[in-house]
Amino acid sequence: MIFHNVLAIDTSLAPGGVAARGSADRVAERVLPEAGEHARLLAAAVSRVAADAGWPLAATEVVVVVTGPGSFTGLRVGVATAKAIAWSTGSSLVGVSACEAIAVGTAAALGRTTAPVHVAFDAGRGELFVARVVPTAASPSGWAVEPGRLVTTAAWPETLPAGAIVSGPGLALVAEVIAARPDVTVAPATAWRPATGDLIRIGRGRAAAGVVDDPAALVPEYVRPSYADEQAGS
Repeated sequence: MIFHNVLAIDTSLAPGGVAARGSADRVAERVLPEAGEHARLLAAAVSRVAADAGWPLAATEVVVVVTGPGSFTGLRVGVATAKAIAWSTGSSLVGVSACEAIAVGTAAALGRTTAPVHVAFDAGRGELFVARVVPTAASPSGWAVEPGRLVTTAAWPETLPAGAIVSGPGLALVAEVIAARPDVTVAPATAWRPATGDLIRIGRGRAAAGVVDDPAALVPEYVRPSYADEQAGS
């Protein structure tokens, strides 16, 4: 089945963004600049990009949302909004890891599709959340995300194998150390964050393959438990 009216939402980081693609391959995008403003701006932004792409929000066929990793508040706002749209319009819901979207963008930027991509995010407290994304024919996007882990910013560059491809917003914290590894390929900074166009392509592919999410079950994927959860479990 071919889906035309696809909406993509990314509030995992600041700036965030929304995009819509219509039946005439018309794509509209808007930037959500401030993380604290996502809750206020998101509802209006998704309606506008759909209209700019040539269809009313009620005609949404697929809604794609970044599920993480990212900020607590931003992820909750984005996932909750995507679920509400899916429920109200009857559209298919597709949750996408930011790691997968970044790997897709990184491979395109480097012109490589057969090597794993090591993606890093700032996890705070002097740590990175890192995950390896590997090429696979079993995924509609061609990529699968392996389980992530927390590692210190000092330790991670030392664990990278020779020939590794690295990407993700966490690279900003280890740029100098990584630069000292000539055997490591660093993605262009433009590929360090999910691109809404890539989210649309991933979402369409998954929906066409019948790989969709249950709105009642989809939850954000955080880099670590919240402070309140950590205190409750201590």
